[in-house]
Amino acid sequence: MNKDFTDNYIIHVKDENSNIEYLKFRILEKYSNKLKHCITLRHGGVSTGVYKSLNFRTALNDKYENVEKNLSYITSLLDIDKNNVYKAKQDHTDNILILDNNNKDSYKFSNLSKDRYDGYIVCEKDINTLVTTADCNPIIIYDPILNIFANVHSGWKGTLKRISLKAVKIMNEKFGSNYKDLIVCIGPSIRSCCFTSKEEDFKNKFVDVFKDEKEYIYKDKEERYHFDLIQVITKDFLNIGIKKENIVDCGICTCCNEDSFYSYRKATQRKDEDYATFATIVGLI
Repeated sequence: MNKDFTDNYIIHVKDENSNIEYLKFRILEKYSNKLKHCITLRHGGVSTGVYKSLNFRTALNDKYENVEKNLSYITSLLDIDKNNVYKAKQDHTDNILILDNNNKDSYKFSNLSKDRYDGYIVCEKDINTLVTTADCNPIIIYDPILNIFANVHSGWKGTLKRISLKAVKIMNEKFGSNYKDLIVCIGPSIRSCCFTSKEEDFKNKFVDVFKDEKEYIYKDKEERYHFDLIQVITKDFLNIGIKKENIVDCGICTCCNEDSFYSYRKATQRKDEDYATFATIVGLI
């Protein structure tokens, strides 16, 4: 039986007919009449091999028709038209796309756009953004007052570039969002227990940006550095004025829970030929 992640912050949905599973944040479900969201687990799809089974990564060897079927399954459960799902190429940038009715057609999931964006901001209905991750942080930022959201992919490179902070600043400066109104939800990702390195130069990349390493880096008995990306991301949000009670972290490590989620680190440790990704889908109703 698959693990159940339901707790005070997360609802774990399991569809018995399809075996598809996904997570929802309780704090966002308060606005389910305006906002749809989900974070998929790895079960219930048609992909095979290293991609088994609900894979959303279109690069390399998984067949696109498999990914398209996987998308059809989850959008059907969410009552979303799969033709209204949009995505650009993710490349660990801090590029954020304001997606609207004027430019959305270029970014239909089926178009496999080569434009590089790792975050989206949307204020119009029926534009469902899809972010893929496999250890990186999927972050949903929602303004329930103005009904605007951001869907962000923040791996360690994006975290160093402070892409999430950039997203909330755009929401404030271009749309008028008040930081105190914003809700932030951080999905499953690799955590400090598994995100490690022995390289001093790698550690210094973080110290150069976030300074005091004692707050988010510790060393284990094997002289490996452990990095807490959630800590630095959360601190940035708090420092800009987002309320502590409005920041929700699911607390799930993808590397520790690879039976439920995909993990890039696990795949590379095994020297797999490729890796799969799960999806964070967010849209306005």
